[in-house]
Amino acid sequence: MIPVLLITGFLGSGKTSLLNGLLQARPHTGPFREAEGKLALVVNEFGDVGIDGDLLPDAMTRQIELKGGCICCRLDEDLQKTLLELVSSQPDLSAIIIETTGIAEPLPISWTLAGEALQEHMRLAAVITVVDALEHETHRPLSPALDAQVEYADLLVLSKRDLVDEAQAERVCQQVRLLNPSAPILAGSTAENISSLWQALDDPQESLQSATSEAQQIERPRPEHHFHSVSLPIENTLDFEVLTEELESLGASYLRIKGIARVVDASTGSQEPRMIAFHRVGARVSAEPCRPELQTRLVAIGSAVDRGELAACLEASVLD
Repeated sequence: MIPVLLITGFLGSGKTSLLNGLLQARPHTGPFREAEGKLALVVNEFGDVGIDGDLLPDAMTRQIELKGGCICCRLDEDLQKTLLELVSSQPDLSAIIIETTGIAEPLPISWTLAGEALQEHMRLAAVITVVDALEHETHRPLSPALDAQVEYADLLVLSKRDLVDEAQAERVCQQVRLLNPSAPILAGSTAENISSLWQALDDPQESLQSATSEAQQIERPRPEHHFHSVSLPIENTLDFEVLTEELESLGASYLRIKGIARVVDASTGSQEPRMIAFHRVGARVSAEPCRPELQTRLVAIGSAVDRGELAACLEASVLD
């Protein structure tokens, strides 16, 4: 399934700047990698004339602006049609990025992506919300969309950090945390935030298959971002419904959990075991089929990841 990255944030928060930075620093592996003809960008503009699209790179698979209104306020027909056309016209498409208008709420867009017409083709990888450290407090009374963007985010990125002092940055983070207690908050430099985001969106099917040595199964520090990684083998068949609940219960210190496992997922109506690649970005868990020969294992990345806590999640998910 094609991963979809949804970038949202209030008017002027810095979404397009973040998106430009992400595109310029695309990784060499994974579904968002630098590869011609693989990445599609959908830009939503509010109003009759699109501006943000003119600020983005030209060398994209296909760039589409849905002008004249917010995509989540138009019964989602344009968004659904656009995405289905992309899938049918680009058979080698590996990833989609949607940048919403500043007054869009992410939840209706998520419902559209989970709808029957799209769910067989793509999965929502993450909702990334850009929070304006300079103007967040001033903008909050202007629209309920701002709080909704924060509340339904999987990852929160604090923008314009260099324009505020420590006290204001901390105050904004506290306000955000009241609305969303589970999403990691990236509050570093722009370069650090972009690196962390790509790290969180890495593809387990590619990044895990070569990691086989015992030395790679121990905790490894990532001092440049104050992150650590922990890797565990998965030796049993798991109940994916239970695994999802266990992973979702972990706190905001887990930036990314990825893995490959043999599972039974009763929600599909089948009791047959199958191989999947699973992802937790922020608090969102999703999965997709993967090749049966890949090594089963779990890797977690975050500011305070705990081996025992992760092992308990796996143990609780083992099928009897």
